Amino acid sequence: MKKIIIIGAGVAGLTAGIYARRAGYETIIYEKNDTTGGSCSGWFRDGYGIDNCIHWLTGTHDGTEQNKVWKEVGVLSEDTKLIRRDAFYSSEYQGVRATLWRDLTRTRQEMIEISPEDTDEINIFVDCVIFVHEVLSTGMTPKDVLKTFSESDFSMSHFEFAKYFLRYLSLDSEQWAEKFKSPVLKSLILDFMAKEYESYWMIMAYSFFAFDNGDIPEGGSIHIAKQLTKTYLEAGGILHTKTPVDRILINKQKVTFHTVENALQESKNVKTVKKIIMRHADGVQLAGGTIEYADYVICTCDMNYTFNHLLKKKYTPRSLKDIYDNKKECITYSSFQVAFSVDGLLEEVDDTLGIECRPFEIAYESYHRITLKNYRSYGDYIAPAGHTVIQVSLPQYENDFRYWKKLYQNKAQYNTKKRNFAEIIMHRIEERFPEYEGKLHYLDAWTPYTYARRNNDYKGAYMRFLTTPFNRNAFLPMDIKGLTNVYLAGHWLRYPGGLPTASTTGKNVIDLIIENERGSL
Repeated sequence: MKKIIIIGAGVAGLTAGIYARRAGYETIIYEKNDTTGGSCSGWFRDGYGIDNCIHWLTGTHDGTEQNKVWKEVGVLSEDTKLIRRDAFYSSEYQGVRATLWRDLTRTRQEMIEISPEDTDEINIFVDCVIFVHEVLSTGMTPKDVLKTFSESDFSMSHFEFAKYFLRYLSLDSEQWAEKFKSPVLKSLILDFMAKEYESYWMIMAYSFFAFDNGDIPEGGSIHIAKQLTKTYLEAGGILHTKTPVDRILINKQKVTFHTVENALQESKNVKTVKKIIMRHADGVQLAGGTIEYADYVICTCDMNYTFNHLLKKKYTPRSLKDIYDNKKECITYSSFQVAFSVDGLLEEVDDTLGIECRPFEIAYESYHRITLKNYRSYGDYIAPAGHTVIQVSLPQYENDFRYWKKLYQNKAQYNTKKRNFAEIIMHRIEERFPEYEGKLHYLDAWTPYTYARRNNDYKGAYMRFLTTPFNRNAFLPMDIKGLTNVYLAGHWLRYPGGLPTASTTGKNVIDLIIENERGSL
């Protein structure tokens, strides 16, 4: 039985471990934290649950490929209760509220009623949401879509959809918002995520939701991490928490391979032999100095940490180097987040609501809007009866990460700043909902540096770098040039990132190892 060491017990690591065990490999997962789940995490404060990840889960619709994966790894089952919401999220501006409903007809009609002058843009948006569903339900990747556009004859209506669909890929959210005349519709777009995110990301996410493929398993992030861990352990996998890996041990001896390649020369198919020199990993060295040997090593942690700490920089793929060297391509996005308990259910916020507020600053960023997320529907574990938890997430960037990192040198000052900023946000919420004054209570706050400390996330970025699906760096390899037996999995590797990408790459990396073993026989 060959042995695989997996670094990181997040969604990608646990998924890889599950499929590796089912394929007959011995597996050991090493996790630096005392809990599993990685970015898919949640915790408790004063008897209240805090969810750090799940706003929706792609793959909740039966029959989809992602749904099949979630069922195979135990995240979903016939007994799993799904939280099915009527609204994706809403935004307010000067007393007017716009909502993205599950019912697309309702969304279209209400948006046109709010802003008749934006009718054309509204129709393009809703039509593209429908079109994206039609495309993604076929299982095509964005690259397949582009090829299809160039090779197939569409009806006029589909051609128009395709044209605008491609147009949106070139726009970030800020550019897209400017196409609307209505301030509340502009806010609806900009409240969704950081302004640098491409508009297609929102269209795709809303499409999943509208067509029943973006619901929430009861229990949220805590449930997902718990179920993945349970499935992995029941499959016979070994898990060590609070056990950081210090480095991957690379054997100095070079290994030579000869591969046969086909090449067209003068219209003839000619086979050529290519010589490849690689090195082999013997295993890993743990933080305490212990050495563990293995036939394969899979890195499912942050990619920058992988190539700048676990491995030498020389192994960094050129495509990844290009991203880190190009500031325009490597936009790192994180958040300052705060959670409050509420004496009451805050029913005025059905799920997610963006509101305007008096301007304030956190680190180097200024804000005049905040988005509230009400977690009461996630299950009884969130709060005692008659109470709920609301969270606010505010975009933060590289300069803000440096601010928090420097501030952390004085932990007392760091914690005081977090609390002070949380108080500012709480007062802004009370100004909008005066009936809740004195009924909001601070639970916890976390910063970009929290993600860096906990998960080694590059500059606190818990999401992958921002690219469009057609960007040349949107899809990165799972194997590493120059190494025979070290592989990658995780949300950084594939557009658009997130939990589905983490689980899919965790599954696919085991398929790749099996395929490479068969090819070497």
